[in-house]
Amino acid sequence: MQVPHILPSAAARAPRRHLLELSLTGQPRAWRVREHRYRCNGYGRARWGMDLEGVMAVLAAEHPRAQATLRHEIDRLSGEQWLELTVPSVAPGPGPARLRYMFDADYARLCEVHVYWISGGDPSQEQRLPLVQAATRLAGDLMSYRWSGLTTLRGAVRGPGALLLFSGRDEDGASVEISLDGVAFDV
Repeated sequence: MQVPHILPSAAARAPRRHLLELSLTGQPRAWRVREHRYRCNGYGRARWGMDLEGVMAVLAAEHPRAQATLRHEIDRLSGEQWLELTVPSVAPGPGPARLRYMFDADYARLCEVHVYWISGGDPSQEQRLPLVQAATRLAGDLMSYRWSGLTTLRGAVRGPGALLLFSGRDEDGASVEISLDGVAFDV
């Protein structure tokens, strides 16, 4: 809710950038309830613990048109490796996305996947809205599962333009997070 402020004159008002209005802390208003617990085994056909070559084979099968964008990087300090590629779209998000498959330094096994939907420049509210709706839909889907005790966090404002919609850890220690970063919003 916004409280009106009285200014001496209209000329004294600085132009305000239009912000997205989210439900309090960006939470979905309704979601389905499932009886079983969430289990995070990987992303797509890539499974936690797969080696680099196995994940590369999965990516070639799942995203054959994006193979030209595939990059393999190694952090020389930590020893972590990752595969990164840009795909034309990943449901439920709008537009292109960058997928980053992270491998641990000790065993070079898949341990994380990051999905970043990409928007160029400074998108308008109309361009941001589908991304916000997709994030809220993903959070609602994750909230539909049963989670143990205090293993979830929802609706945390992390800073200017950064909102955590959902974070959870399953019973095997795998975690999932849905956040909006770099999106101007008003809660």
